[in-house]
Amino acid sequence: MSSNQYDLRVFKPEEVRLFRSSPNDATIRLTVNDERSWYNVRISRAFPFSDPEAYIGLRDGNDAEIGLIEDMKALDPASRALLDIELERRYFTPKVEAVTVADEVHGLVTFRVKTDRGDRTIVIRNLRDSSFQLGPNRLMLVDIDGNRYELPDVRSLGPVAYTVLAKVI
Repeated sequence: MSSNQYDLRVFKPEEVRLFRSSPNDATIRLTVNDERSWYNVRISRAFPFSDPEAYIGLRDGNDAEIGLIEDMKALDPASRALLDIELERRYFTPKVEAVTVADEVHGLVTFRVKTDRGDRTIVIRNLRDSSFQLGPNRLMLVDIDGNRYELPDVRSLGPVAYTVLAKVI
């Protein structure tokens, strides 16, 4: 194994330009220092909960690592706007504000909730495998369709929800 197999390129914000080929194109392109370009770039956060604006990962269409943007706040305005849109789309995570129903039948849990994005019904198979603790009394739930929901404070959701969720916190 060569030592550079594990080298990761960290881009300075002034080196990077993110753009779309046309306004109707969903594909994101990346150019670095006007030297090299990538088509179909995928964007993700290295630390989506603890440091969402730092260490933004860039991968090509073959899922190979291109590099990291250390500080997205320092990007040019157009690149930053595109990055904000893509990260919002990728990490769309409604926050659960209230639970009106919490039922558990044969390992399938159904919640009727009020979120900051409206009312939802969340159906979860295997609660233990579909919940992730983000901090004390803070959970992330992933429903059977892969949608994520943040529960900022499980204790504030009432006794019915707490009884079901206490198994995983």
